[in-house]
Amino acid sequence: MKMLGRIATIAALWSLLGLLVAAPVLAQTPATPKRSLPPIPGLGPDPVLPVNATPAQQAEFKSLMAERTRQRWNYILTDSVARARVLNEKPNALLVETAKGRKPGTALDADMGEGRNAIYLAQQGWQVTGVDVAEKALAYAQARAKKLGVKITTEVADMAKYDWGTNKWDLIVLSYAGGREYADRVMKALKPGGIVVLEAFHMDATNRLQVVGGDYRVFFKTDELPKLYTAAGLKIVRYEEPIGTADFTKENLRLVKMVAQKP
Repeated sequence: MKMLGRIATIAALWSLLGLLVAAPVLAQTPATPKRSLPPIPGLGPDPVLPVNATPAQQAEFKSLMAERTRQRWNYILTDSVARARVLNEKPNALLVETAKGRKPGTALDADMGEGRNAIYLAQQGWQVTGVDVAEKALAYAQARAKKLGVKITTEVADMAKYDWGTNKWDLIVLSYAGGREYADRVMKALKPGGIVVLEAFHMDATNRLQVVGGDYRVFFKTDELPKLYTAAGLKIVRYEEPIGTADFTKENLRLVKMVAQKP
């Protein structure tokens, strides 16, 4: 009996030792790498903001980052390889569903990019103005619109500084173009009865996507958008946080989708 007890004890020790040896292997399993945007030829590393930066240094840093953003999107939106990797060529599905059967009017496509949504709306009879900082992307959109026989208006501008107007638009499109800071502007710029269509990433998507330059403008927390746009005076017509294929990255991620209307 004593011999059997010793054997059982030795077996238990070996089993415990096996667990201790195996544990570090499991802990060292590499995490799934985050998806990043394609490298931009000649762009180089991001500038570094000095510790305790002066207002002048902060302004210079902001200017440098804005210029990098312009160069990045000019490349991604017009380079054939980069486009194939990250862009949906078709118009945004939420926009198509929302605009279907709606009487065409004036539309603002904020941060229009290469123009897939603006061109679609123009084909449906809308008078579309697209705004973006990436002038090469706007030129690309104009060339494609001309080839397809439709007319769009484009303006090179930063939406944060752009004059959205007052009671000017029947439709505003915010397709992976931010929206957190735009609620009051959207409310003011829409005509009565006008709508805003917004799609972007849920904050959960940051588990899979690299956030470039710490820019979270296209990532939103749960129920963040309905609260912001309701507070601004708009009525939420539709709101979802589904898992779906993102227009940017083409990955299956958690998204936010909202349609809101000005009373």
